[in-house]
Amino acid sequence: MIGLGVALLSLIMIGLAIDFWFLGHPKKVLAGDQTDLVPTLFIPGYYGNRYSFGHLLLRLTHAGMLEKQVVAIVKRDGTVKLRGHLRAANHSAVQVIYQQKSSRPDRQQVGLVAVIAALRKQMAFDRVNLVAHSMGGVTAVLYMLSQPAVPVAKMVTMGAPLNDLEVAENGPISTWRLTRTGPEHIAPVYATFQATIKNLPPQLEWLNIAGDLLIGGRHDGVVAVNSSFAIRFLVKGKIARYQELVIRGPRGAHSLLHENRLVDANISHFLWD
Repeated sequence: MIGLGVALLSLIMIGLAIDFWFLGHPKKVLAGDQTDLVPTLFIPGYYGNRYSFGHLLLRLTHAGMLEKQVVAIVKRDGTVKLRGHLRAANHSAVQVIYQQKSSRPDRQQVGLVAVIAALRKQMAFDRVNLVAHSMGGVTAVLYMLSQPAVPVAKMVTMGAPLNDLEVAENGPISTWRLTRTGPEHIAPVYATFQATIKNLPPQLEWLNIAGDLLIGGRHDGVVAVNSSFAIRFLVKGKIARYQELVIRGPRGAHSLLHENRLVDANISHFLWD
C-alpha cells in the first residue's frame, strides 16, 4: 500500500510539473488564415503568475477561440523575454507574466509598454486588446488613458479594484455606495482616472466583469461590485461600447473569475463575435 501511495503521489507531482511547464509556454499552433492583426494581451494582478490566465488560455485554445502564441516575461530589471513568435492568425494571444510579482500598477504599466514594443518587432500591429484580472485591470486602464502609441481596441477587466483605497494588497473591501451621479467616496486611483479621462479613446469597447458571492455586501471576497463598476460614471456614453457583467455565487469568487466557463464564453463573444 505504501508503494502504491508513493506511485500515485509521483504521478500527481509529474502531472503538476507538466501543467506548470505548459502554462508558461506558448501553444504550438497550425497555420491558419492570416487575418487577425490585433493581438490580445492577458495581464495578471498583484502576485499573479502563469496560473492567473494559464488555464483560461488553455480552455480557449482547445475551444478554437484563440492561439496562445507568446508568453511575454517582464524581468525584474524591466527587460522583456518573449517565448514564441507573434504572427497574424486566428486571434493571437499573449500571456504577460511579471517576474516581480509585487509590482504595482505604475510598474506593471511600464512593463506592458515594453512588452508591446517587443511584440511589434515580431509583427506590425497598431492596436491591442487587453484582458486583465484584479490589479491588472488598474494597469490596463492606466495604459488605456496614457495616450499610448498602440491604443486599446477592446478591453475586458475582471474583479478590478477601480475605486479601492488599496489596489494591490488585500485590505478592507471598499463597498462605497454608487449614487445616481457617481460613487459616494472617491479613492486616489479613481481620482487618477478622473484626471486623465480626457484621454479616453472614443472607439474603445469595454467589458467590465465583477463577482458577487451572494453572502451580503456585493463583493467577490476581495473587490466590491461597486468598486469595479464605479468607472461607469466616467466612461458611459463616451466610448463605443461599455458593458457590465456580474458573476453570482461561489464561482464569482475573486480568484475564480478566470476559472469560469461563463466568463470564457463572454470574453470570446465580446472580443471576437
